Amino acid sequence: MTTEVFIRELCQKAGIPFAGVFERGRKEGWLDAEDEVYKDTPITRKNVARICHMYLLKAMKASDLDISGAGMLKDLYDCRVCANHVAQVYLRGIMDAKNIRRDGEFWWFDLNGEDDDAYNSAAIDRLLLIHVGDHVHQDMSGS
Repeated sequence: MTTEVFIRELCQKAGIPFAGVFERGRKEGWLDAEDEVYKDTPITRKNVARICHMYLLKAMKASDLDISGAGMLKDLYDCRVCANHVAQVYLRGIMDAKNIRRDGEFWWFDLNGEDDDAYNSAAIDRLLLIHVGDHVHQDMSGS
């Protein structure tokens, strides 16, 4: 799945227009310029985590959780910029860790890895079902 396809699906499921989303998303703070520049490249797990986390913060008005519970992820701080994004989606159950054998069995997020379309689609579904206060953001697409 490319970055553009991921963002298009998020928009469709969230009931927001895709047209103009790259500029609008940057202004709202949930997309970065790199999302448009690299829209045709396969989306990495760390970028799925970033987009989901920032959408959760900016569009759904959620607050960050204490990330200490994500310390079991062996590669959490391999990307210090995305550590909070990864921790937030992991702790909320939006994205799972992977049990990848590297010098034994450890839990890794696999920051630069890629997931199949079904996994990325399910991550969007889990994102949009997060409870924020008394409000639940749900699929408004009708599909």
